[in-house]
Amino acid sequence: MPNDPDQDRPREKILISPRYLAASLPTDHQQLLDIFAEETAWSAHTDASSLTVTSPCRRITIRHDQAAVGRGPHMVITARTDEEAAERWRADIGGFVPIECVARLLGTLAGELATDPDHVVYGIGAGLLELYVDADSWTHFDDFGLSGFISHDGHAAVVSRPVDSSAPPIHGDTSVTWHLAASPEDLGHLWDISFTDKTPPLLLHAVAAETLDPRPTLRSTSFPFPAAVAPLVTIERLSSPSRRPTAQPPHGGPPRSPEPKRAPKTR
Repeated sequence: MPNDPDQDRPREKILISPRYLAASLPTDHQQLLDIFAEETAWSAHTDASSLTVTSPCRRITIRHDQAAVGRGPHMVITARTDEEAAERWRADIGGFVPIECVARLLGTLAGELATDPDHVVYGIGAGLLELYVDADSWTHFDDFGLSGFISHDGHAAVVSRPVDSSAPPIHGDTSVTWHLAASPEDLGHLWDISFTDKTPPLLLHAVAAETLDPRPTLRSTSFPFPAAVAPLVTIERLSSPSRRPTAQPPHGGPPRSPEPKRAPKTR
């Protein structure tokens, strides 16, 4: 049987840099959650505007509400000690979060829950979070009750606020201890992810490492991309096989950046 010429032809990709500006549409997030539900044993429920995916143990839920887009977090991950218990920790996702960050978070969550569910629910082993940061791209700060990193262009930040901090609560919620966001001056708020206290450090590391990674993002030219962000990123056309985003983390865990120029530890 002859080979399909379209299959053999290399497809173009775009080189997007920096990673925190590789914005994705909320509809992309919902499609990824659909894929996640299909590839795992998690159950899915839909209604008029939302998709809710629940873990086999019924203690973790991921809800995507299309009606919330533009008004707050449209994807919320919640952990409980049992199905009827109060929320133990929560992750809120809003705006045009890069699909790679969402995929890394969902993949790490599913992989860790399958390995050690109590670790995910109870956050066992919480403590210092070690992040590897490229000093040529990010600046460390520690002041006014907040600490973390801000990109040299000022467009993005990874912020830690301890529960007992004197800084104003993030989103008015004193339980939010980590906040990752991109807010380019010319565009305003682009995206953000918040984590409450007791969230397992492994999940925090997965998303923070993806955001801080200085390597560019490769995508197919057919992948949806908000036009407003285009002037802020570098787009090149490369000859490379296309790769569909996946909810499963490569190599079984969160990525590690190239050899770090410094490795500060922060809470």
